[in-house]
Amino acid sequence: MTNAMPKRQDIDVQLTWNTDLIFPTQEDFKLALADYKSSVETFEKTYKGQLTDLETIVAALKHYETLAILRGKLFNYAFLPLEVDKFNTELASLANEFQLVAAIVAPLLSFLETELALLDQALLEAVIADQPQWTSYIQEIIRFKPHQLHPLQEELLASFAPTFDQPYLNYGTTKFEDMTFENFEANGQTYGNSYVLFENDYEISHDTELRRKSAASFYSTLKKYKNTTAATYLSHIKNEQIEAKLRGFQSTIDYLLFQQNVSRDLFNRQIDVIMKELAPHMRRYVKLVAKAHNLETITHADLKISLPSDYNQRITPEDSKQFLIDCLGVLGEDYVKMIERSFDERWTDFAQNEGKATGGFCATLYDGPSYILLSWTGLMNEVLVLAHELGHAGHFQLAKKQSILNYEPSLYFIEAPSTANEVLTCNTLLKQNQDPGFQAYLISELISRTYFHNMVTHLLEAAFQREVYTRLDKDEYLNGDILCQIKLDVIKEFWGEDFEIGEDAGLIWMRQPHYYLGLYPYTYSAGLTIGTAMAKQLEENPEAVVERWLETLSLGASMSAQDLAKYAGVDVSTDQPLKETIAYVGSLVDKLEELV
Repeated sequence: MTNAMPKRQDIDVQLTWNTDLIFPTQEDFKLALADYKSSVETFEKTYKGQLTDLETIVAALKHYETLAILRGKLFNYAFLPLEVDKFNTELASLANEFQLVAAIVAPLLSFLETELALLDQALLEAVIADQPQWTSYIQEIIRFKPHQLHPLQEELLASFAPTFDQPYLNYGTTKFEDMTFENFEANGQTYGNSYVLFENDYEISHDTELRRKSAASFYSTLKKYKNTTAATYLSHIKNEQIEAKLRGFQSTIDYLLFQQNVSRDLFNRQIDVIMKELAPHMRRYVKLVAKAHNLETITHADLKISLPSDYNQRITPEDSKQFLIDCLGVLGEDYVKMIERSFDERWTDFAQNEGKATGGFCATLYDGPSYILLSWTGLMNEVLVLAHELGHAGHFQLAKKQSILNYEPSLYFIEAPSTANEVLTCNTLLKQNQDPGFQAYLISELISRTYFHNMVTHLLEAAFQREVYTRLDKDEYLNGDILCQIKLDVIKEFWGEDFEIGEDAGLIWMRQPHYYLGLYPYTYSAGLTIGTAMAKQLEENPEAVVERWLETLSLGASMSAQDLAKYAGVDVSTDQPLKETIAYVGSLVDKLEELV
């Protein structure tokens, strides 16, 4: 059989991440976990009911910082190994030990922000004046005051945190532990199938029979779990709806956007403008690619392929190191050193193995590495994913200049540094090699990976989310079939009448874990809007822009997402950056039409 997935224990250790950098042994982790539980209990006894003066508040917040840093280490050590080996019962047991402690300490810690929110604003402003590193954190507490519940209610909600997290965990259990994909036949060969193989390889394969038959195999399995996955997702969004009502928000969307400090107008604009104005460019692009592949019809299984090219060669993880250093070196010596450290210290898990989570992510420890998850194919598509995740790593390594309480900016800005790296990488390569064949190949990869993934795939998820939440708040009935129909309608609206979008496309909503993280999907297009503008500025005038961009990244959450973008030189208060980004994609398609 072709492409059977290896077991985790059979993977070369050099292709795996080194979580021993967090704790050298499991015993060290367990000792730290016990210390964390004890420290939280001491924290509650010391400060609960005592936050009445500046000195005590400052002492409490400094203590809270140390607890937050330790919790980050414990959480990542407990769950990162499980992300790459989900069938390992020893690792699952270790994660469970963390969850049991987290369930105990969550209500013990809930008093802090609740009591701070009940204080006079003058005292909170005195904290800001005395400890300016917490400005954004305190301002968020002030902003949240109107939606604060009674302290006992807040404590009760915190006690239920493990239950509220359960739908996301159930989704992962269904996806990685229960789903078994049958082998399929293509071109006279038998292939194994899985989430990793399909999403990282088959779905973008230039072999039409392999791509389409793998899709039929993949979605036939998803269909069997449609109703279970729908019930899981609906329980999650109903939890969000209940909390939104409790806190006095008019809608669940308003509640989720309030958490991001983003207006409804910005959210709607991102979806509506892209659905209307980017769609014609993407339709043109996919038709161009389909013609190059001699496709008579274009199905939803064909949408993510790039142009056929002799340049589409695979490279090793080690070769990608210098490749990305050359492309991102404009960001400065310290940034290059960060990339080198990520390879030298094994921050990245490149392996493809059974039981590993799909996609890619970057998890940064406030006092440690940035762990990157990939499933390495060696294609340019995957190189751009690594550039993307290194963008997150560089961002959060720089943001450590802030207090951990002022560390993570709004989701609206989170994807800007990562997508900027993707565009910067491609723009650098386009400058270096003027060969028409290479130019066509790379432009196609840039569109099919960076812009398709962030401004089509995730944007269509955002349009799906908006419709689901709107119906939820109207108390309409939802189930698996209705969710599939909503997704299918959104996809068909974007692609129009010239594409054969089959019923299986409606199951695509089942593939995305971001639905369990609030209104996350639309922020990819928001980030890429900022990232495209920044990549252009970095390319055209690096001497004047690099320092300002790196300083912006070091500001963490000390500004709103809109203010961070403006500080970097991109004004998202208007639709101009978004329209310029869409025009840039159009210009890339124009150039492709000239080249091919």
